[in-house]
Amino acid sequence: MANIEFIDCSTISIQYDSTGKASVSFTVVKDDDSTLRDYSSLFFGGVNFTGVIMNAVQRPILGSGGWVEWQMQLQGVGN
Repeated sequence: MANIEFIDCSTISIQYDSTGKASVSFTVVKDDDSTLRDYSSLFFGGVNFTGVIMNAVQRPILGSGGWVEWQMQLQGVGN
């Protein structure tokens, strides 16, 4: 298989709290259920977000022949 893995851009959500901490959520789509790449440093909209993955939930994509999606939540800062 080709080992395809990408962030579904339509799922990206970025929120800041009053201290400047960023909460970034997004979904990664992958062609198998193997280990993901490191998503603790991301670049969206001209901003580099660095932090810790706080939650990662894997779900199969029904009828896809083995594809999965990972719903990810990162806590960190944007700079």
